[in-house]
Amino acid sequence: MRSVFVLVLVALLATTASAQWVDTTLTVAAGPWRFCHNSQNDKVYCACFAADTVVVIDGATNAILTSLAVVGAPHDLCYNPTDNKVYCANEDSGSITVIDGASNTIITTIKTGQYLWDLCYNPQNDKVYCAAHGADSVFVVDGATNTIIARVPAGNEAYYLCYHGASNKVYCANRADHTVTVIDGASNAVVATVPVGVYPAAFCSNPKENKVYVANYNDSTVSIIDGASNAVITTVPVGLTPYALCYDSVDSRVFCVALSVDSMSVIDGASNAVIATIAVEGRPQACCYCPQHNRVFCANEFGPSVSVVDAGALSVLATVTVGANPVAVCYNPQDDKVYTANADAGTVTIINASAGIEEGRRLTAHGSRLTATVVRGVLRLADGSSASSSPSCLLDASGRNVMELASGANDVSRLSPGIYFVHSTIDNRQSEVTKVVVSH
Repeated sequence: MRSVFVLVLVALLATTASAQWVDTTLTVAAGPWRFCHNSQNDKVYCACFAADTVVVIDGATNAILTSLAVVGAPHDLCYNPTDNKVYCANEDSGSITVIDGASNTIITTIKTGQYLWDLCYNPQNDKVYCAAHGADSVFVVDGATNTIIARVPAGNEAYYLCYHGASNKVYCANRADHTVTVIDGASNAVVATVPVGVYPAAFCSNPKENKVYVANYNDSTVSIIDGASNAVITTVPVGLTPYALCYDSVDSRVFCVALSVDSMSVIDGASNAVIATIAVEGRPQACCYCPQHNRVFCANEFGPSVSVVDAGALSVLATVTVGANPVAVCYNPQDDKVYTANADAGTVTIINASAGIEEGRRLTAHGSRLTATVVRGVLRLADGSSASSSPSCLLDASGRNVMELASGANDVSRLSPGIYFVHSTIDNRQSEVTKVVVSH
């Protein structure tokens, strides 16, 4: 009887803990699969693979605004802030649906005739890239005109993409021949084909160190590519079957989830060494980084749960129960929320990213201040402020370093409108992150 009481108590405590983190759970459609966030209109888009639908969620209210019918298994999404458009890659129909970010209407459908998989956006040249695994190619779409301007040959089974802003290149993982095709962002030319490990399955970009990381699923390694030379710097052993990566811009670290051993390997950006292995729940399969609080959110299939990891302390802060089979996570910096796509439940769980942090508290090494400043054209760092007297940079919502900052006036007029973070290192020890909204 006592053991039954203890089990019930533990279950109640776990439910209470999850309730503190979860804002709400939305029923969307069958097979929610991928997300993207529209920073101009504060909307989150969810591609529902099994329902041929893209669901649009209001970031502030959590309300479902509309559901858009697309054709042929929507698999991936990406947002273009320059033109305020959302792109949806439909695998089976070989088409790309272009959605207006303001009106939630479909502008056009771009037909390729090939099986599609992954998307990424190049903000320097206003281009969208789509990997076509059925054609061993990458299609390049002009962001302004919605037309295909190039078809770039890649390797066998071109599946995954990554944009690296430090060198203005796009990387395509070719699963069957274990290579990465490197594409010049300006010319659309292939500048290198890089041999990596067996079955490359995920990417992330480290702009600070000018490195790109490739998770090699079948040999349990991560290949680290030099962004300048296109050469593999080193290959790092990680946990069995690495499946997803994300970049911690505050500490310059890369987190790699290992599907088969229920763990995350942490790679130091400077030294390329694995500095920690963090245990999470069963079959972690997606992760995202929250620069505002220096946290990593890891979706675990066999929880089903999300492990909330303190990226500075390299420890698990909480385990949050979500819907069945969470396959994707997405951070919304404008409302400080994390979304999980629960594929087998047909739901989206919305998590409060700042749970456990006292409101208004100034956080260091693993946190931030929660206030935001709206800037138009010029971002000023006052002389004598902590930010101006220490190395500072401006990060976008994904944690990518978009520019270095100096004391006084910094011209941000060329940046796309949206949420950014000023990251400063104080006395070479503590980190401070402040949110800003760039508006035109």
